[in-house]
Amino acid sequence: MKKIIDVARYEYTHHVAKRRFWIALLGIPVGFLLVMGLSLLFSYLSFDTEPVGYIDQANLITQPQEVPENIGFLDIFIELIPYTDEQAARADTENSEIQGFVVIPAGYESTYQLTYYSNKQPSSDVTSRINELLRENLLLQEQIPNLERVMEGSRISLESLDGSQSSDGSSWHRIIVPVLTGILYFILVMSSSGYLLQSLVEEKQNRTMEMMITSMTPNQLMIGKIIGNLGVGLTQILVWVLIIAIGLFFFQGRLSFLSEMRLSPGAIAISMALLVLAYIVAAGLFAIIGASMSTMEEAQSVTGLMVLPMMLPMYFFQSFFTNPNGVIPKIFSYFPLSAPMSLSLRMAFTRVPTWEIVLVFVILIVSIVLVFWLSGRAFRRGLLEYNKRIKLRDLFVKEVSHG
Repeated sequence: MKKIIDVARYEYTHHVAKRRFWIALLGIPVGFLLVMGLSLLFSYLSFDTEPVGYIDQANLITQPQEVPENIGFLDIFIELIPYTDEQAARADTENSEIQGFVVIPAGYESTYQLTYYSNKQPSSDVTSRINELLRENLLLQEQIPNLERVMEGSRISLESLDGSQSSDGSSWHRIIVPVLTGILYFILVMSSSGYLLQSLVEEKQNRTMEMMITSMTPNQLMIGKIIGNLGVGLTQILVWVLIIAIGLFFFQGRLSFLSEMRLSPGAIAISMALLVLAYIVAAGLFAIIGASMSTMEEAQSVTGLMVLPMMLPMYFFQSFFTNPNGVIPKIFSYFPLSAPMSLSLRMAFTRVPTWEIVLVFVILIVSIVLVFWLSGRAFRRGLLEYNKRIKLRDLFVKEVSHG
């Protein structure tokens, strides 16, 4: 056990102590926030949020527009300013103090016709605000009980015919855990497992692997490397989570949708457990590739094939949404490399039987044992044929020939 810990400690410190690790670690969230910030900025600048005037010739507006105390960072609010003089509204429009102004004519209740004065077409946000103001004031005159609740609308929930699928109609936040699980899983595998692959190929080329094997078994070396690189990946995740938490703490008042989020601790725990186990499987596969290839170029050409299985749930997202208990979602849930996001998506859209969740974990554990065994054989073959590329079928053939 001590040898495994020593290898894991060396792998962890060997990568974390390098400057390029921290540059990449901080560069990814900073780059993502920069791109997202620029996108939001350009989108926000494309909206005209200048006020709009209105002249109420029908004397309908008894309750002016309510200005919210806190406007969300992504919310678009257009203030409606009352005018009594059309010339004043026209002058402010020409001076670009307001976008334009609308005239509510006398007898509006019989024609429902408005005239908007401006040099540009009103946006959908402008027309929505005007209609909302008129609707609220017209309904006030009708003495409707529970008017605010009526204006809020009905809450429509979904229940499938077999009772296996349910939705409250507003649980858009359910996909946050599966999507974040998929993103973290992909980044974790492609970054930290890349370190594992690189170190194995380099150790095979300079034959330092031979010296390490003299003091430990191939399985001990492999387990130590995987644990060390798992620590590297978890360090990345913890730093990113800390950055996100700090950002949410400072901007929670500006992001109104955060108050609507309802995340299930059980779903989060299962998703994170799936992520860790699937990562170990992927890391074991990278170890097999690293021990079997003779050059880094060969190894990188093969690892590209591992990207597709991890991203399959995204390509078939509609299948998870429309039929989460269908054949495709179930197959992806049982496949180790696509299990984290697939099972998380199914749990978000339907009730997954407990036995299926247990089966997925069993498959992942069996897969870990299998890749551990194969990586150990790959190490032993790599010691004998360090300058040759080892084929996967040779690992099984040799085992059979000695059985």
